[in-house]
Amino acid sequence: MRRVLTVIGARPQWMKASALSRVLEEAHLGIEERVLHTGQHYSHDMAGRFVDELNLPAAHHVLNVSKDPAVRMGEMMEGVMAAIMKDAPDAVILFGDTDSTLAGALAASRTGTPAVHIEAGLRSFDRNMPEEINRILTDAISDVLFCPSNAAVALLAREGIVSGAREGLIVEVSGDLMLDTARHFGGEVLPVSEDSRTVVLTLHRPSNVDNPDRLRAWLESAGSAAKSRGWQLLFPVHPRTARVAERIYGKAWSGQLLDLGIDAQEPASYLQMISWLKAARQVWTDSGGLQKEAYFMGRPALVLRETTEWTELMDHGVARLCPKPSEMDAAITALEVGHDKMDFSAPLYGNGKAALHIAQTLRTWLNR
Repeated sequence: MRRVLTVIGARPQWMKASALSRVLEEAHLGIEERVLHTGQHYSHDMAGRFVDELNLPAAHHVLNVSKDPAVRMGEMMEGVMAAIMKDAPDAVILFGDTDSTLAGALAASRTGTPAVHIEAGLRSFDRNMPEEINRILTDAISDVLFCPSNAAVALLAREGIVSGAREGLIVEVSGDLMLDTARHFGGEVLPVSEDSRTVVLTLHRPSNVDNPDRLRAWLESAGSAAKSRGWQLLFPVHPRTARVAERIYGKAWSGQLLDLGIDAQEPASYLQMISWLKAARQVWTDSGGLQKEAYFMGRPALVLRETTEWTELMDHGVARLCPKPSEMDAAITALEVGHDKMDFSAPLYGNGKAALHIAQTLRTWLNR
């Protein structure tokens, strides 16, 4: 029996982990999973509801870390190292590009434990994004890298990260675990209804929300664009965004947003978000994960950023970058005009069986 320590701490990681945990439990591959929750997302709305809905195994280790990013990174590293020393795993499983991911990779490296990076090889080429640095460092440290697409494998090759580059290193295309989860919980993908007037809006990246003037510009541009089209904006509000919105509009900020045509909501659970996506006409977001969820549910996405790591969505014409609030209206129109030609059936990120591929490959690698 082999043992792995799975490190999770943020919304997208629970969605990915649920798919892999389900296969590890049901496929009987001789791999025991231990779970560590870093506490990076510390509110119940941002953590507990996902764990409950996705039937994740109970965490064996839960860290209580600072909200300060610099302090938190050190505390997460210390906590993961302690768990490694206690559980003696054969490998540490890491997902995505959060601070929890990098902390887990560094802890694995310091203890001489192999690191397995799932969703490896993504690059936005914007080093102002903390996630970009996390990706680069985690990929450089990891021993087993599972990539969601062939493009990600090619990007790693440009950095000299290829199978066999050092002893035991493997790089493989696995597909995307978030597609596994979307197919498991999301059911049938339905076309956009001509009657749909709903748009899902999310904003949480520091570059978009930490500056009050910048956040105000996004909100007012989004509200104006929706109102002019007779659309309703559903806006699940990240705690970080809520704090800045209160600075802008005061304690009654949600009412002020409603006047702009924006219906502020509590952070959405996974199943709630899937329900909203199915009813939506478009998705406007600065989230990396939600870009893909929109694609998996057959919805076009306006990406409120200058760059994206999910370049396949842009190349395939199902998503569009919008780096400035002033460009929203034109970008929304372009999405709407091009919608009839969009193809949401292409297997850009695999066939929805990434977890099984990862688990079987991992078993072979651990028993080599």
